[in-house]
Amino acid sequence: MSELMAPMLQRRAFGDRDAILVTPEADGFRLMRRVKGRLQPASAGHAGEDELRGVLADRKSREGLVMVLPDPLLVREVVLPLAAEANLDQVLRYEMDRLTPFTPDQVFFSHRVLAHDRAQGLVRVEMALAIRAQVSPWLEALRAAGAAPDTLEGVGPDRHQRQISLVAPDPKRLARARRAARMSAAFCLVMAAAVLVFPLVRQSLALNEVETRIAAYRPRVQEVEALRRRVLSGAAGAGQIAVLREKAMLAVQVLGTLTDALPDDTWLTSLSLHQTRLVLEGRAAAASKLIAVLAAEPRLKDPAFAAPVVRAENGTDIFTIQAGFGS
Repeated sequence: MSELMAPMLQRRAFGDRDAILVTPEADGFRLMRRVKGRLQPASAGHAGEDELRGVLADRKSREGLVMVLPDPLLVREVVLPLAAEANLDQVLRYEMDRLTPFTPDQVFFSHRVLAHDRAQGLVRVEMALAIRAQVSPWLEALRAAGAAPDTLEGVGPDRHQRQISLVAPDPKRLARARRAARMSAAFCLVMAAAVLVFPLVRQSLALNEVETRIAAYRPRVQEVEALRRRVLSGAAGAGQIAVLREKAMLAVQVLGTLTDALPDDTWLTSLSLHQTRLVLEGRAAAASKLIAVLAAEPRLKDPAFAAPVVRAENGTDIFTIQAGFGS
């Protein structure tokens, strides 16, 4: 997140700060005023010491005083261990004679972090340097005119603008800046987490709502299922009743048919009906005539003796006849 914010912070530090820009020249000073990143002349032509004092007297409290260097700044990129970032200014000052041909008291310098390599544990830093021996005469001339610049400003070999602070950093201000950076990073992390978590939370809420509706409808569903089982059970009972009714009607039809068909001198001692198969047992004056009588009945099919006819002591025939019964 800090790397995404770096261009914005860099632009704020190097180009947007309101300031009076003083460029030393052979016959005086060239004065410009920068307001919200836009430059406008602060004096007509070259200004002397008196005009410089007048411009500085009208300077607003929020405006800085920047000396613009006519010569390009020296720029060097270095790679340091990631742990050095916490005290980068002190580390660069300590390593100055190893990283550059100069000692710390020979230059004014600033630095900015270009990139991090977390995997390798390294940080890439750019250093901007101005040689103190070249800048000091101009600084003395400005101080003699009552102007004490707080910043040096110049361009590097790539023509990009850079600044070097001449004021020792305020510990309280640095602490506020670090705290603001941490708060900004924390806010970015919270927003990123919200972007990732919000769809999951919304989905969870939707699932909870669906489960609540299902729980609300569950008693109705159970009631409908019970009613359906009751209806199906009733339908099965109705079917059984219909079967029994059909069997009862068949028995009544058999009794009616036999009553009409059998002669008066015949009586039955046993009658059984298995589906459509009829078995008759009984006595008759002449059992041999019963086959013809039963065959003449259309609903009786293929009547025949199922066992030999036996004559009883009273002279009647004991018979067993089987036949089919149909409509």
